[in-house]
Amino acid sequence: MTAETAPRIVKMWATPLYRHDYVEDFGQPAVDEWNAQLRELVLQGEKRQQNPLLFGVIGATKTSMDILRWEHPAIEWLRERVLDAVTEISRDLVGDIETEAEVELVAEGWAVVYRSGASHRLHTHHESAWSGVYYIDTGGVDGDAGHLQLLDPRPAAIARQASSGVEYVQPRPGTLVCFPSWLPHSVKATLFEGGTRICIAFNVGYVERHDS
Repeated sequence: MTAETAPRIVKMWATPLYRHDYVEDFGQPAVDEWNAQLRELVLQGEKRQQNPLLFGVIGATKTSMDILRWEHPAIEWLRERVLDAVTEISRDLVGDIETEAEVELVAEGWAVVYRSGASHRLHTHHESAWSGVYYIDTGGVDGDAGHLQLLDPRPAAIARQASSGVEYVQPRPGTLVCFPSWLPHSVKATLFEGGTRICIAFNVGYVERHDS
């Protein structure tokens, strides 16, 4: 390619965002049934948990971080969706890592239950490659209440007005969102008296295979 035909603009260090509504794949009745089962599992788990996890959240609770290891068909269905999403987003970014690097994906997950006016402070996830969330119940949506906020990780770009700074993702039951774990994100306060917002958040990393 000569200098004359080379592209004038090249995008560097793009940040991928995976977003998929599984109603498109499985249909509304099936997703509604999976979500009903997941909702019941999460609320039961919340009741059993003597000391709910509260770090990072305001007016919300988190379950234990082993939910993707629970034995239940609905959990198995969700675990497959998480691994499919991470496989797709990583392949799109850097190719088939799992085969080339001889590693496998390891996922952990936890539920977050938001009630009236609850939110999640700005944060990133450590010691994982990908993070994301699957929405079970949104508790009603009005404006940007309860929306996931993704922040541009380049402070200098924001300060110099070279970036809008924030991207919003509206939660929808049956939708899964996945992004790099280092991407700063938070959750806007949910509606007061707007019902319960329930989701399952997850981290996924890579570990070296030890085939026998």
